[in-house]
Amino acid sequence: MGRRVCIWLLLGFFSLVVFTFIPTAAWAKEEYARRTGQGCIFCHQESTGGPLKTAGFAYIRNGYRFPISSSVLEKAERLQQPWHKTLRFIIGYLHLLAAVIFFGAIFYIHIFVRPTRLSGGIPKAERMLGLSCMGLLTLTGIYLTWARMDRWEQFWDNTFGLMLAIKIALFILMIAIAMVAIIFVHRKMKAEIQPPSSPETITRENLSRFDGAEGRPAYFVHAGQLYDASQSPKWKAGRHFGKHTAGADLTEALKGAPHGVEVLERIRHLGPMATGASGPEKLTPARKTFVVLAYINLALIFLILACISVWRWDFPLRLLAEHREDAIVGQTCIECHRAKTPGVVQDWQMGVHARVDVHCDKCHRATDEKSVLVSHLAYYPKPIAVVVSPRNCQGCHPQQTDQYSRSKHANTWEIMWKVDLWLNQGANNAIEKTSGCYACHGTTVQVENGKPLAGTWPNVGVGRVNPDGTKGSCTSCHTRHRFSIAEARKPEACDQCHLGPDHPQIEIYNESKHGTIYHAEGHGWQWDPDDRKWRAAIDYRSPTCATCHMSAIVGQYPSSHDVTERLSWETQAPRTLRPKDFKPFPAANDWQTERRKMEAVCLQCHGSTWTRDHFDNLDEVIRNYDEEYYDPIKTLMDGLYGDKVISAEKFFDEEIEWQFYEFWHHEGRRARMGTAMMAPDYAWWHGFYELKHRFATIHDMAEDLRMGRGGQRRLVLPGLSH
Repeated sequence: MGRRVCIWLLLGFFSLVVFTFIPTAAWAKEEYARRTGQGCIFCHQESTGGPLKTAGFAYIRNGYRFPISSSVLEKAERLQQPWHKTLRFIIGYLHLLAAVIFFGAIFYIHIFVRPTRLSGGIPKAERMLGLSCMGLLTLTGIYLTWARMDRWEQFWDNTFGLMLAIKIALFILMIAIAMVAIIFVHRKMKAEIQPPSSPETITRENLSRFDGAEGRPAYFVHAGQLYDASQSPKWKAGRHFGKHTAGADLTEALKGAPHGVEVLERIRHLGPMATGASGPEKLTPARKTFVVLAYINLALIFLILACISVWRWDFPLRLLAEHREDAIVGQTCIECHRAKTPGVVQDWQMGVHARVDVHCDKCHRATDEKSVLVSHLAYYPKPIAVVVSPRNCQGCHPQQTDQYSRSKHANTWEIMWKVDLWLNQGANNAIEKTSGCYACHGTTVQVENGKPLAGTWPNVGVGRVNPDGTKGSCTSCHTRHRFSIAEARKPEACDQCHLGPDHPQIEIYNESKHGTIYHAEGHGWQWDPDDRKWRAAIDYRSPTCATCHMSAIVGQYPSSHDVTERLSWETQAPRTLRPKDFKPFPAANDWQTERRKMEAVCLQCHGSTWTRDHFDNLDEVIRNYDEEYYDPIKTLMDGLYGDKVISAEKFFDEEIEWQFYEFWHHEGRRARMGTAMMAPDYAWWHGFYELKHRFATIHDMAEDLRMGRGGQRRLVLPGLSH
C-alpha cells in the first residue's frame, strides 16, 4: 500500500508540473499579441500575465473569439466577482486533484500490477477510490464547463470547444466502461475463482489469484515453498505492513526484511510449489473482458490527455475547418475588394480588426431592412448596410458607443441648428452647407430605393443622423479601415473640424507649449503601448486633445468617449454658461465634478498651485468677456431691436448684425478658448484685441443708425435668391 501511495504521489506531482508550470499556449503570448494587436494587459491584470480581467474571462467564455457580446460580458462580470472566483478556484483544484488520483491509479494498475493478474477484479480500495474520483470529476466538470461555455455553438466553432466536447465524450465512455467492469464483469470474475484442490495445483501462473483480498486465500512462495498466511493477524487482506502482498514470490523480499526466515515457522506451510510446466494460465471469459476494458480505458486516458494538449499547446494542423458564415462572407468580400478597392483591404489588414478576426460582415451587416444597400445585392446576396453606424460598432464596443451617444459630438447636428443663426437665417445655400457645415457637423442621411441620396452622402460628420436612427460617425475620429488608436490620440485627428476663425482649437494647440513639445518630440512617443494605459511622463510628455478630453487618468478616472465631460464652461455659447445651463444641449453632470477631472489631467505634470491659478485665470477671463464685452453689446443690440432701428424679421440682412455675430462667434470664442488652452496670442491679439476693435465698431454703427446717418440697407450676396 505504501508503494502505491508513493507512486500515486509521484504521478500526481508530474501531472501538476505538466499542467501548472509548463508555459501555456503560444497564442496567449507573443503570437497572440502579433495576431490581435492586444497586449497582455488587455486580458490580464498585469503585463506579465497573472489573473484575468473581466474582458479576458469573457474572451474565454466566448470561445476565444471576438466580438464579445454584451450578454457574455455581463455574465463574465458576475463570474469575476471575488466570491465566485474563490468558488471556481476551489472547484477547479478539486477537479485537478481528482484527475491526478484517478489517472495515477489507472497507470499504477497497468504498469505495476498488470490487469491480467487481477483474477478477482479490481481490489475494493481501488474500486471505491475510482468511483469517488469519477463522481467528483463529473460534478466539478459540469460546473467548470458551465463557467467556461456560454452557448452550445461554442462546442463546435473553435478548437477549445471542440476539444472540450471530445474530452467530455471520452470521459462519459470511460465512466460507462468502468461501470460495466464494476457491476457485471467484477461479479463474474469473483464467481470464477475456485479454491485449489491441493497445493500441487498452484503454479506461478495462478498464484496471483490467492492475494488474500476480498476473502480469497493469502498464499505466498519462499524458496519454492508455498505458505498460507490467511489466518495470520499480520497479513490482513493479504498485505503485510503495507510492504508485501500475497499472491507473489517473496524470496527476494525477505532478504531485506528486519527479520529472518524463522518467522515462517509461525505461518502454515502447504508444501513445495508445483514445478511442472503447466503453461500459461488460461484467462476465463470474464477476465478476458476485464483486461480488454482495462486497456480501452487506458487508451481513453491518453486520448483525453491529447485533447488537453491540443487545447493548451495548439497543433500544427488546423483541426477545425472554418465554417462560420461571417468568416466565409468576410473572405469573399476581401477577395472582391482586393481587386476593386485595394486601399481598403490594405488598411483593414494593417489594422486591429483583421488581427482579431473581425471581417467585413461584422461591421457592414445591415441592422434593419430600411438600411440595406440594394446595389450590393448584385455582388453578394448577404445584405449590408447603406451606412455603417454606431449600432454596427456597439456589439464589440458597447461602453464607447453609449458614451458617445451622450456627447456633444453625437448631437451636434441638433446643437448647430439651435446655436448658429447662419443655418436658419444665414446667407449660405444648400451646396455651401453640404460642403462646409455638414462635413463636420453631419447630415441626416436619407435613403431612397436602397441608395443614399446625394447631398446627404458621403458624410462622416460627428453628429450625422444615420438611416437606422443612431447619431454620429465613429470614423470621424477613427478613420477607416485601419481604425488606429495611435491616430485617434494625436491632435491631427481633430484638426479637420476644430480650426478656423470660430473654433481654432488646433491653431491654439499648435501655438501652446503643449503643441510645441508635441511637434518636437511626438514622433518618439508610445501612442499605443502594450499595457494600454497610455500614461503621462511614461508614454508621452505633453497632452493632446484626446489626453484632456477623453483618455483615462490612470488610477483616478477612466477614459470616456463623451467629450461633454471634463468641461466646466460652455465657451461656444454667445454668453458663457455652465454646461447644464446650455439650452441647445444641457449636460447631465455637475461642472465642479468635471473640473476636478480636468484638473487631474493637469496635475499629472503640473503642481497644484499652477493648476489652481490656471483655472482661476480662466474664470476671470470669462467674467471679463461676459460682463465687460458681451453684456454691453447685447444690451445695445436689444435696444436697437426694441426701438425698431433695425429689423428683427431676419438676421444678417443688416451689417451691424454681421458685426454682432462675429463679435461673439469669432473673437469672443477665441479669447475664451485661447485662455483655456494656453495660447496667449489667441487670447489677446486674435481675441480681446479684436473684440475691442469690433466693440468700438458696433458702437459707432449703432450711433450712426440712431442718428439716421447709416440708414438701413438690405445685403445682397452671391449664390442666393432673395
